[in-house]
Amino acid sequence: MVETHISLSVNRLLNEDSYAIPLYQRNFAWTYDEIEQLLNDVADAFQEQRENYYIGTLVVNEENGLFKIIDGQQRTTALNLIALALKYEFGFDRLKAVNLTFPARKKSNENIQKLFTKQKISEDDENELTRGYRHAHDALKKVLEERQFDSQSFFEYLFDNVIIFRSILPNDLDLNLYFERFNSRGEQLEAHEILKAQMMAKFGEDQEMAQKFARIWDACAEFDKPVLKAFQIRSRPNNPDEEGEKIFGKEYANFKLQEVFDKIGVEKLETKSLLEVISEDKSERGRAVSKESDISNYTTVIDFPTFLLQVFFIMEGSNETTFDDKKLLKIFEIERRDREWVQQFGQLLLTMKHIFDTLIVKNVQLENETEWQIKRGQYETYQRNENGGWKYVRINFQKNTFDNLNKNIILLQSMFAVTFTANRDSRWLYEILQFLCKHIEELNDQEFGARFKDFLEKMAVRYAEERLFTEDGNIKKYKDIPVYTFNFVDYVLWKNREELKKDYDVKFEEFKFAYRRSIEHWFPQNPNGQDGECQLPAEFLHSFGNLCIITDSQNSRFGNSYPEAKLEQWEREGIFHRQSLKLQMMAEITKQKDSDWGADQIKELENEILPMVNEFIGSKK
Repeated sequence: MVETHISLSVNRLLNEDSYAIPLYQRNFAWTYDEIEQLLNDVADAFQEQRENYYIGTLVVNEENGLFKIIDGQQRTTALNLIALALKYEFGFDRLKAVNLTFPARKKSNENIQKLFTKQKISEDDENELTRGYRHAHDALKKVLEERQFDSQSFFEYLFDNVIIFRSILPNDLDLNLYFERFNSRGEQLEAHEILKAQMMAKFGEDQEMAQKFARIWDACAEFDKPVLKAFQIRSRPNNPDEEGEKIFGKEYANFKLQEVFDKIGVEKLETKSLLEVISEDKSERGRAVSKESDISNYTTVIDFPTFLLQVFFIMEGSNETTFDDKKLLKIFEIERRDREWVQQFGQLLLTMKHIFDTLIVKNVQLENETEWQIKRGQYETYQRNENGGWKYVRINFQKNTFDNLNKNIILLQSMFAVTFTANRDSRWLYEILQFLCKHIEELNDQEFGARFKDFLEKMAVRYAEERLFTEDGNIKKYKDIPVYTFNFVDYVLWKNREELKKDYDVKFEEFKFAYRRSIEHWFPQNPNGQDGECQLPAEFLHSFGNLCIITDSQNSRFGNSYPEAKLEQWEREGIFHRQSLKLQMMAEITKQKDSDWGADQIKELENEILPMVNEFIGSKK
């Protein structure tokens, strides 16, 4: 008889029993960030020498010896892909077979078996599993490089000491009813929701203050919306100020917020448990805001729990930081805090969210592509029709925050954002927010944009010096050179665009940073897939001049083609303008030169770029 509830090691999960992903489950959706986060969590447990590390629950329905996954399929699929990457990329072979099937998805079924047998997967057959496999490889590589621990011991810990709890649902259970209950009220409270409840408890019997705190928290927790939108503003220019104007000023330009609890209203006081307060539908809590102009849907560079940690460390004035949201409750230690501390934190949280909304870059989804933007809320009056009548008030988010420096500051911030993608790697953002908080009284000064740009460039140089050069001052080579190096060099090239335009037909003005994390050899390591056919000595093949960064999907399409073939394909598809500036320049050299791409071209490009890099670094000392 199969046990209904059992703890399974990763080794047992992957090598015992058979699992299936039913048709009603969504496709595998984990990105590189989720896989890296999982591996970092395991790495933390490994370094802390915990006996076991529990990664959650796997809920299944058993039918004729086959376990159909109801909840936990993303984690289970990710573990399979990690095990496959360990088997073929790192020589750690503990996977006997693939015990995961996709009965309703033929391509997914075929691809996971091809990954196990190391068969070539054609470009047309690429899907979320093949992308997940590459993400697993890249994340493993990064964790091992950063942690510098014994890889074999870590892999064994992952398989033998990482535990998942499997729960089998009764066969007579109505699955539709289960899903309804699971989705409506069966999910556990997240750590930040528990933290909110703990903080509200510090107000004791003062329900009015507790609810005001809840309004601040909820306004900030809707992280993909400007916090301005959460507070009532006056409907007409001559009306008395509402809470929005009182908090942020009539032009929404107040950043050093003061006495915010006195300016926030609550609809009515009701006696509710803290669980009821934090669990109720947000639509039941909000106050209506005045009509406002459209603002594009956007995603932020971190999530709300990470932002809470950043605000906490700013409040504490600490440089000893960690942005691991699994340690959120432990870091805050609310049992040590009093009501005054919680109130101060609430005011700082609102302050920093307003700064974050106004001065920090966001990734905006447009019709066919994404774009990095920095926009600030602006007070605006309008009339509903052409016949005159009443004037009304709204918030307009169409104004560039830094006017003529907006593009420059967007490039600098997005350079960090696309490089350090995981929440736990957001130290760069913490440094920026620290700087903005320190200079909070200067944020509206006309010259602040130039001061901010200079700070960002100096930070960029500091990060580059740590990652770019060897001890003898040369640029690092393949396997030692991180992605940040390429992004930093692209920024330097953009800064030198007027000079470079003379020799390169590249649209420098259209350049923007994107999530490119795959390092590609322009001249391939194994031309046309044939080992030992490399025509370049290793010193040139693996040097910076022959390397570029592209997206994972583009890397797989490149394969081992010669530079001329890559150039022809990309010109045909018209996608060069979306690539790294350095790669665009390499393509231009390949197109312009009479001779093939080789050692001379590689050396020439390095000799052109390196002085620009050194000059820029020197200018920021």
